[in-house]
Amino acid sequence: MRKSHVVVLAVLIAVGSMLGTYALTRTTELGVQAREASTKDVDAVVATRTRQLNALEASLRKVLVKKPPPLPALPKFPKTKAQPSQPAPRVYVPAPVTVTRAPAPVARPVSQTKRVPAHEHDSEHAASGGEHDD
Repeated sequence: MRKSHVVVLAVLIAVGSMLGTYALTRTTELGVQAREASTKDVDAVVATRTRQLNALEASLRKVLVKKPPPLPALPKFPKTKAQPSQPAPRVYVPAPVTVTRAPAPVARPVSQTKRVPAHEHDSEHAASGGEHDD
């Protein structure tokens, strides 16, 4: 490798490390600033919300001290026979399940009829005694 190439690579590595260090310090500074800003914002929001809740609590305590107004008298209705206001609820019962069984198989007597061959050639072989006609 030529000396000029080595020098160029060394300069590029040096510039890259300097830029990386600068970026790292900026990031950490931004992180500290953001952390401080968010803490201040959160503290302000909490203080505002606490003041609102304290005011609401004070107004609720004032309302609790007061007695509510008396309830109006109930209207008088003539007495009637006691009738249920609603019909009795229906109780649904599932229908009984009937089990149907298949009838027992019927045993049929074996008939003594002559067996019919399945193919034409079967009858020829049986008649000729099993000999082959080629």
